[in-house]
Amino acid sequence: MLLGVCVLLASLPAWLGTADFDYHFSYNHQIQDPTFEQERETTPYDQLSPEERQYVDAALDGERFDFEDDSRTMPSIVERRGTYYAFDSGRSVDWLNPGSFGPVLVGLAGFWLVFEAVQHERAHLGPHGV
Repeated sequence: MLLGVCVLLASLPAWLGTADFDYHFSYNHQIQDPTFEQERETTPYDQLSPEERQYVDAALDGERFDFEDDSRTMPSIVERRGTYYAFDSGRSVDWLNPGSFGPVLVGLAGFWLVFEAVQHERAHLGPHGV
């Protein structure tokens, strides 16, 4: 049982250290009346790099982008010709990457070892737990 607990607990830091994340960028909605905080977070369209402009324009046309790393810092709000546009950018776990599902499988194996150890103990203790 101790082995199962150790394997189970070791899988969590292994997953945290090796999990692969994908980053997403897409258009969310148009902001009618931006708050002070939204205005502070706003990036004017003219200050975007040509690459960022391409992503923003394509996102406004309905495209969604997935990036393998976080090397791009995409704006959350863009002001273009007096109109404010809000964008979603976030990250999610890439479960197809071995760094993500490998430690999860190890954790499941640890859980199985603990479960089997408990079942073994219950079978040998008898009906009254003695």
